[in-house]
Amino acid sequence: MEGQGHDLHLLHITGDERRSFEEKRWIFVFLTLAPLIGLTATYAVQLTQPVREPFVMYSYPVMAPIMLGSMLWNLLGGYSRLAERITVVLLAVLAVLHNLSFALKPTLPESPSFVGSASYWTLVLHACVILLLLPVRQAGHLVGTLYLICVALPWVLNAETFTPYLGAMIRTQGATFSVLLAILCLAWYRQRYVDRAREALMLRQLAISDLFSSSGTQDSHRP
Repeated sequence: MEGQGHDLHLLHITGDERRSFEEKRWIFVFLTLAPLIGLTATYAVQLTQPVREPFVMYSYPVMAPIMLGSMLWNLLGGYSRLAERITVVLLAVLAVLHNLSFALKPTLPESPSFVGSASYWTLVLHACVILLLLPVRQAGHLVGTLYLICVALPWVLNAETFTPYLGAMIRTQGATFSVLLAILCLAWYRQRYVDRAREALMLRQLAISDLFSSSGTQDSHRP
């Protein structure tokens, strides 16, 4: 398995391992398809707006072909651990870039009572995918680091613009923290459930093996 870890195809694996990859790749297909539709619709709407968001105009045309290629690769049964690691890096970079764009050129309402930024939802979505690709502990550290970076960017790079929106920004960033914390807790619980289910299955298989081996020993001693 490890020898082929960087270049796997579903035709070369069978059994539970194949089913695991099958489930995982279909999750990735739907996780790619939904944002791809959203990206296309958002880009089309942005073309009609007098004020266009730079991140949407410059990054979406690059992201869309990559996402389409990833979706087709998974549909064809491809799998690569190296591709997973590259995906994690791209997701982290894109989350930071989106929040960097928001920090430098924010679109803020006239009233400072509420600030809604798509960049934070980008962070949440990417965090969900990262939690599917990495072990919970590694993903938690990465997501926590990304959150701290994205929260700090507006105040470090453009504090004068965001100071009148202090209360609204705290509420928005706090809500993002709550969502990320809930996702991390669910991922941790899922991992604990999987570990316990795997342990129970292993104990059951050992018990069955011991039962058959003891039965075979008794039969061999019979006259």
